[in-house]
Amino acid sequence: VRSVTPPAEEPPFPSASAMDGDSTSLIAMAVAATAVVGGAIYWASTFTGKREVFLDKSRQKVVLSDKIQLSHDTYIFRFALPSKSMVLGLPVGKHFKIFAPSPKGAVAGKWNGQDDEEQSRSEIERKYTPTTSDDDLGRVDLVIKVYRPGKTYNPPRDRFPDGGKVSQYVDSLSIGDSLDIQGPFGHIEYHGKGVFNVGRKEQEPVNSVGMVAGGTGITPMLQIAAAILKDPRDSTTIHLLFANQSEEDILVKEMLDGLAQQHGERFKLHYTLDRPPAKWPGHSGFVTDAMLKATMPPPGGSCVLMCGPPVMVDRAVRPNLEKIGFTKAQMYAF
Repeated sequence: VRSVTPPAEEPPFPSASAMDGDSTSLIAMAVAATAVVGGAIYWASTFTGKREVFLDKSRQKVVLSDKIQLSHDTYIFRFALPSKSMVLGLPVGKHFKIFAPSPKGAVAGKWNGQDDEEQSRSEIERKYTPTTSDDDLGRVDLVIKVYRPGKTYNPPRDRFPDGGKVSQYVDSLSIGDSLDIQGPFGHIEYHGKGVFNVGRKEQEPVNSVGMVAGGTGITPMLQIAAAILKDPRDSTTIHLLFANQSEEDILVKEMLDGLAQQHGERFKLHYTLDRPPAKWPGHSGFVTDAMLKATMPPPGGSCVLMCGPPVMVDRAVRPNLEKIGFTKAQMYAF
């Protein structure tokens, strides 16, 4: 395991609803995302030759080639594609599935103290969005925060005795081990210059994109923000509100702060914490209409992307966006 100076963090415990994600810097890595045309082989307009695309909706294997430590519990897991000249083939806004054996909790039939609905399955799956794009040949990178059993923390995390299912599985892989993935999937795709395709229907272009993310829900937001910010022809502005329980839970905070510093008015970044530290400069508490009014763009010429736990998206974000003037048609949920 190689280590580098911090910049990343992943989600609270991975769940399907929460989406649980060589550059010269980690910030550059975050900005590396661009749309591609799916299929087995495609001609790229900026290249003279054709590039082979990996993802084709079938279940396939990638091989762990490197593990780079970013912090005490967060890593870049780098997986090699079958060919060094191959691209992943993941359109911006979409994701792929990871498959893992279904683990058993410390208490039979339970996982982290709750009834385990997956206990009878031999295999589970989760959705992930990589930090690499099709600018990166022959590999795919996942930034993952590994949630280990609660007793391994100081102080112990008694509410989470089992930790995260898939993050621990990926962490258990050795260099040379394979991981099964499948994709691309997803009903939202960003075409550039403020244009989204939602459910196979192209939407009216927007000037500004609001983003409300909770925990792991930051990964598709990063992917889309990166695609916007790297395109000099795309003038779309981004307004991101990122909700977490504590400052330690914030995934890719240094990466996000770097993007905000680098892009100024094009990328407006806000945080809210359930348990903020003393002198916390950001917002605190659950997402409210006042918080959204202060952090989102005005409704005219805008849309809002949402990704996070259903209780946050359905009970806090949607109704409060309506209170400040957004229509249901302007809200796109991953």
